[in-house]
Amino acid sequence: MLEFYKQSIKTSTRALLSNKGRSFLTMLGIIIGVSAVIIIMAVGAGAQSLIINQVKTLGTDIIGILPGASEDDGPPATIMGIIITTLTYEDAIALNDKKNVPNIVDLVAYYKSVGNVSWGSNSYDTNLSGLTVGYMNVEGGEIDTGRWFTKEEEINLAKVVVLGSTVKKELFGESDPIGQRVKIKKHNLEVIGVMKEKGTVAFQNNDDQVFIPLKTMQN
Repeated sequence: MLEFYKQSIKTSTRALLSNKGRSFLTMLGIIIGVSAVIIIMAVGAGAQSLIINQVKTLGTDIIGILPGASEDDGPPATIMGIIITTLTYEDAIALNDKKNVPNIVDLVAYYKSVGNVSWGSNSYDTNLSGLTVGYMNVEGGEIDTGRWFTKEEEINLAKVVVLGSTVKKELFGESDPIGQRVKIKKHNLEVIGVMKEKGTVAFQNNDDQVFIPLKTMQN
């Protein structure tokens, strides 16, 4: 049996040496194939870790509600880019009422868009976030300078805005923006605050946006 293995090794070695070019290409193909599998597995593991960490930043006690029912063969319609306006400001008020949802702590309602923000000769395209006053509590936001808007300002459609740190830098540089008025879609809004730098959470850049009271943005 040992002699058989020795003879097999000799035969295989001669075959490899007599076809060096083919042997090299075969080995190269195997190396590339194995390397590709290793790279794909590493990228997959890295992506999985990134997604898990992003989801963890949202916390385990937060529930998101999207308009449009989830279908068996796909995600909610809003994720697919279909606009559904079945959720209203009144729905948010009702959900935030402990008579309706006894264990709720706070709620934030969103209305998202994109647009241009300008101050003097400076302008910047950014994300526009219309939201309710509960954002600071639900999302853990922090003010760097100035203040957040109040419930009264939200209800009364106050023309105020809080800037993300990136937007503040793009428009004002090192200047103090508090009390200045920026123009958004032909409307002048007073800057009352600037958010602390937060970075990207759940794949959303929290610094590259402006925050407007929900009813003000809707109207």
